[in-house]
Amino acid sequence: MKFKKFLLSISLISSILVGCGSTSTEKENKENVKVENNENTDNTDTPQQNVEQQKKISVASVAISQILSDMNVDIVGRPTTKLTLPNEYLDVAEIGSSFSPDFEKVLSVGTELLIGDTMFKDKIEKTAQEYGIETFYVDTSTYEEFLSSIDMLGKKIGKEKEATEIIEKFKKPLNDMTDINKDIKVAIIMGSSESNMLATENTYIGSLVKALGVKNIATEVINNGDNPLQVDPNGYINLNLEQLLKNEPDIILAFGHGNMDSTKKAFEQLFNENPALKSLTAVKNNKVYYLDSAIFGTSANNVVDKALIELGEILNEN
Repeated sequence: MKFKKFLLSISLISSILVGCGSTSTEKENKENVKVENNENTDNTDTPQQNVEQQKKISVASVAISQILSDMNVDIVGRPTTKLTLPNEYLDVAEIGSSFSPDFEKVLSVGTELLIGDTMFKDKIEKTAQEYGIETFYVDTSTYEEFLSSIDMLGKKIGKEKEATEIIEKFKKPLNDMTDINKDIKVAIIMGSSESNMLATENTYIGSLVKALGVKNIATEVINNGDNPLQVDPNGYINLNLEQLLKNEPDIILAFGHGNMDSTKKAFEQLFNENPALKSLTAVKNNKVYYLDSAIFGTSANNVVDKALIELGEILNEN
C-alpha cells in the first residue's frame, strides 16, 4: 500500500514537472513569435518609397553628356567623338556620331531613352521611332532655350534638384553683373574660310549678348526697311559692309570654328585687306575681341557661366 502511494507521488511530481516544462517551452515559443511579429510589423510600418526605376539612357551629344554628368546620371551609351567627354563616361559603349547614331548599337546596350540635340532631331527621330526607342531632345541653339531644356530634362529623368542647381549656376553671372553699359553696340562676326556672317540674337552667342542687355547691331540691320537681310535657319545673316558701316558697332566680337590663334589670324587678315572694315572705329580703337572656341561655340554647353563672365568682362572695359 505504501509502495503504491510512493509510485503515485512519483507520478504526480513527474506530471507537474512535465507540465511546467511544456508551459515554459510554450511561453518561449510565444515570446519568439512575438519578437518575429514585432520585427515584421516594424518592417511593414516603415514608409516605403515607390521610386520609379530609371530608364537606361544613351546620349548622342557631347555637350549634353556634360550636363548629364553634372546631374550624376548613369548612361549605357555615349557618342563616338574625339571631343572631351566626362571621365566617368569614357568606358561607356559608343553608339555612333551625334548626328547619326548607329541604332544597332543603341539597341545592343539596352537603350530605353535616347537623348540628343534638337539640331539633329530630323536625322534621328524617324529611325528612333522605327526601333521603338523613346527620345528626348535638348535645345542648345540659344541661352534661354538651353536653360528651358535642362529644366524639362530634369523633370523627365527625375533629376529636378540637379537641373535647378545647374540652371542657377548658369544664371548667376547675370545676377552679379548689374553695371554693364546697356547702350554699347556690339557686332558678332562668325568667320570661316568661305564667308563671314553676323550673328543675330537667335544664335547662341547672340543670345548671351541679349541676356547681358546690350545692343546687337544685327537686330538693327534686320529691321532696316531699306535693305533688310535674310536670316538663315541658324540665326545668321551675311556680313554686309554697307550695313556694318551704317550701324557701326562700339566693339566687335569675332569667333570661328578653329582655335583662338587661327581665328585671330584670319580676322586680322580680313580687316587689314579690306579698307572699309579697317576704317571701323572698333577696329581702329582695338576693340575687336577674339572669342575662344573652347568656351564660345555655335551651340550651348556646360560652360555657359564662363562665357557670360568673359563677355561681362569685355563689356565692362567699354
